[in-house]
Amino acid sequence: MPDTLSTDLRCSLAWLLQEQADLSTLNDSSKLEYARSMADGTGPLEADKIWHRASTLAASSSDDWDLSALTNTVFGGQLTVELARVKAVFVVNTSETDGDVLHLQPGLVQPWTGPFGGITDLVQVPADSCAFLNHRHSGWAVAASAKTLRVHNPGAQDITYQIVLVGTSS
Repeated sequence: MPDTLSTDLRCSLAWLLQEQADLSTLNDSSKLEYARSMADGTGPLEADKIWHRASTLAASSSDDWDLSALTNTVFGGQLTVELARVKAVFVVNTSETDGDVLHLQPGLVQPWTGPFGGITDLVQVPADSCAFLNHRHSGWAVAASAKTLRVHNPGAQDITYQIVLVGTSS
């Protein structure tokens, strides 16, 4: 029986700013929300592969994820996910210690530059924060020479994080 994937991508920020006036309270209340879905498939606005992991990085260490050979245990068995295109990257730094920052960046060998401007660029994910990057239409290509995503802990403390990658097999 073939597998199917249905993906909901959501990111929102709601706020209520209040200022007390002489006889009333002034309110600025609103929300900015991004909510999209992707059906199962390999075309535009579709995804057929997902990979997720929780990992703990020791001080000054890195996880280098080969996007063409991501392993995971699902339903009691070992599964290898090979991404041809990446449509979403979601990383959560679960540390609650201010200063515990993760770097999301291309790997040193066969660097995947996907959402990054170049091989030296990175996204910082501070403690108790997240990074959410997506490219629903065509995704970012993965190639034999560009397939390694690095999550790096430049600090002096261990950091636990969660990562989810969504993409296509072709």
